[in-house]
Amino acid sequence: MIPSYRKIRKKLADDNHFLKYSRYAIGEIILVVVGILIAIQINNWNNLNEKNKLKNVYLNRLISDIRSDTANIAFIRSELEINQTVIQALIAKINLNTDLEELDTLYSNYLERGWIISEFVPTSNTYIDLSQTGNMNIFNNPDLVDEIIQYYSWMTQVENSNNVNKNWITPLDQELATATAVFELDPSTKRLFEHKSKIEALKNLNMNKVLVERNAAGHYWINQSLSGNLLAMHGLCLHLLESLEKEYKLSDSR
Repeated sequence: MIPSYRKIRKKLADDNHFLKYSRYAIGEIILVVVGILIAIQINNWNNLNEKNKLKNVYLNRLISDIRSDTANIAFIRSELEINQTVIQALIAKINLNTDLEELDTLYSNYLERGWIISEFVPTSNTYIDLSQTGNMNIFNNPDLVDEIIQYYSWMTQVENSNNVNKNWITPLDQELATATAVFELDPSTKRLFEHKSKIEALKNLNMNKVLVERNAAGHYWINQSLSGNLLAMHGLCLHLLESLEKEYKLSDSR
């Protein structure tokens, strides 16, 4: 066996086959290694491309959500301004010698507009999705991630604050509804009391001016609180929207 092996080795050495075979084997190994590296690079590129596509999807969704929030904030603030004007008009004239017809208009406007408890609910489906799926780490910009988290954290604080205010004003509304004839003048329920005298209902509210004023002042206060919070939120909306659009342009250009 050994002599045979020595003959084969001698034959390879004499013919230089061993060197040729070694070169061929090394070349094959290099080709395999290069092939593996190329496959890994292609796989990494595909993964990065898919990640970038998903990132752009989330960026688009967030941009849409923030734009929606911005529009809703502007609308609610404009509605609050109308409500505040109605409240101011009622309190300014309730203690004057205002005729019953004008009082009817003032009370009706208040019960239709001033008595409203406004609220703002952010569009947070995309943020919830990012948080629950763990996809927030798809953004490789830590400053943007912090800004997104802070934005929705602030939104939650505003919601909680408004809920506290609503819980605070509710007993005053209940007291007004129980002690006075407001339902007989409220535009949404007055048709139920057409068999009763509107004049008597107005006189009833005039006899409870202090309660009406306290109720109106309470609504005015929570409207001011919400309006101030919405103003601050509007600034946050614009800043986050700018950051998201900038990130989308950078990501889309890659």
